[in-house]
Amino acid sequence: MKKSRKLMAGVLIGVVCALVARGLSWTWVVETAEHITWDARQQYLAEPVDPDLPIRIILLDEQSLEWARGGMGLSWQWPYEVYTPIIEFCRNSGAKAIAFDLQFTEPGRYGPADDQKLADAMAGASDFVAFVSPGDQTSTTTAWPTDIPRPPVQVEGLDSYVESNRVTGLTADTCVFPHALFAKSATMFGHIGIDGDTAVRRVRPVLRFDGADLPMMGLAAYLVGTKQTQVKMQIEGNDLTVGDVTIPLGNDGRALLRYRKPDKAENDHLYTSYSAAAVIQSQLRVLAGEEPSINTSEFEGCYVFFGLSAPGLYDIHSLPGREGVPGVEVHATVLDHLLNNDFLRDARQAWVLVFMLILSVTAGVAVVFTSGGVRLAIVWVVACVLPTVFGVAMFNNGVAWPIVGPTLCALLALLSATVFSLATEGKQRRFIKRAFGHYLSPTVIERVLADPSLLKLGGERREVTVMFIDLAGFTSIAEKLDAEVLSSLLNDYLSAMSEVILEEQGTLDKYQGDAVMAFWNAPLDQPDHALLACRAALRCKEKLVGMRRRWFEQTGGEPKIRIGIHTGTCVVGNMGSNQRFDYTVLGDTANLASRLEGVNKVFGTTALVSEEAWKAVEGRLSFRDVGRVAVVGRKEPVWVFEPYSLDPK
Repeated sequence: MKKSRKLMAGVLIGVVCALVARGLSWTWVVETAEHITWDARQQYLAEPVDPDLPIRIILLDEQSLEWARGGMGLSWQWPYEVYTPIIEFCRNSGAKAIAFDLQFTEPGRYGPADDQKLADAMAGASDFVAFVSPGDQTSTTTAWPTDIPRPPVQVEGLDSYVESNRVTGLTADTCVFPHALFAKSATMFGHIGIDGDTAVRRVRPVLRFDGADLPMMGLAAYLVGTKQTQVKMQIEGNDLTVGDVTIPLGNDGRALLRYRKPDKAENDHLYTSYSAAAVIQSQLRVLAGEEPSINTSEFEGCYVFFGLSAPGLYDIHSLPGREGVPGVEVHATVLDHLLNNDFLRDARQAWVLVFMLILSVTAGVAVVFTSGGVRLAIVWVVACVLPTVFGVAMFNNGVAWPIVGPTLCALLALLSATVFSLATEGKQRRFIKRAFGHYLSPTVIERVLADPSLLKLGGERREVTVMFIDLAGFTSIAEKLDAEVLSSLLNDYLSAMSEVILEEQGTLDKYQGDAVMAFWNAPLDQPDHALLACRAALRCKEKLVGMRRRWFEQTGGEPKIRIGIHTGTCVVGNMGSNQRFDYTVLGDTANLASRLEGVNKVFGTTALVSEEAWKAVEGRLSFRDVGRVAVVGRKEPVWVFEPYSLDPK
């Protein structure tokens, strides 16, 4: 196959596989696999949380429930009055904002006085964030209650964004509100909707209900803490801007979170956390004129979240790489991103498709042009690992780049291109091996397999070393033996000579009766081609020694060979017709090697090497200077040498 056809095939395979993989990327199987890789990135590449970040979390944990039961005789649910020390302690400590991730949807069971105490604590200053929760099928509130003030937040461009992207998650048909007494006391409302039963990866930064825009609780705490009482947000493209902060929205209108990891391995929570019981006790000590057990400076200038972590209170979620996390940590993570302005951004789908096309086409082209198991394995490994490397690099740069889709794309291209190569070139490779396995050494065959164009008609002029081997007295021997014995002896002899030549990396040119012609330095470059030929001559002579006994039994004599070797320039290539051709050498070099083989009769030698070949060996073998001899077709006599040992002396 021509290179242009290979290139076209590789490109076509790559494009088709990229488009197929892109389509499969939208299936739930690939999306599930992508979530697994994403959670692994979140787990192993997350940065430690900044211990100086002004975020504090107060948790109603199991320890707090036990303290209330044992010390105060209170079962769940607590009187609302119990929460007032928490609010007062945070406010007196100088907290910027206090956000409660707790439902106060009904009046308390301890009477209006208890409710009023909590409402008064909430209204003590402009820093309290109450919750509004997106409703479910049991919710009946379909309009904003008339006795609850609407939040001072407006998101411009939300309607057009929802319509153009067909997003449904940023609007709610029903909502759950806190009791009106508490709602009127709050400075800001924040919705606490956390989607999904699996790991929380995305959140809805804003939610519209009945024309009112509700920021997520973490965003609401940020607005209160930064004194933004009248807020205008804007959606441009896929970005929600809040002052100087940008929140990238995905195609579904949700923001992707990049969770931190605890700054210390022994920490159970991401952010500095306190037990609700400890905070209540600290405030009670302050009211009693004693020093609090918690230093108030730890809350000064901080955003404080109150949430539930006791398992029986049903506000436990899974995060990427972490289980059993209180939901309030999700809201704190949103605030973390707002303070650092480092929300993750989804990769643009157009760029992902371009990446997949480049990866797939490159993999397909590389496979169809690659030969050899090791090189092909390298192509597979690089193409399969590259999406992961790229995905990790992009994650570190704040971009959520998919890994599974591009990896699937690479695998499809690699597999398809490999099958294509086996179906097309595999047949050609098997043919070459069968056709030339008896004539070329394995090294030469691999070169031909890598570049089948070597088998085209035509030749090139290059230096080679040619060797002729002839069996002395074969004609007279042949007359004495029947055909079966003769063919058996001849086949053994030719097999032995051919084996040595191939082991010395020679190319078998042809057999002519009992004669063998071989050459070196074509089609592969062999700097020591003369040495290899002379080594082959000595080894052929040694090989013949092992055949003496059988030859003597069959012919009554010993086998003798004559060898001629010459190094020179000639034409090398495929000679013949379009239907049948041979890879051979033509020129005076081959003629002289043949003549030297015959000269052995005159000197009674086994092998004769021309002066050119002798000089090329450079004393690495032992030679005997035979002398000068006149050769038919040559004006000047030729110096000849006899190799007699593989060891130089």
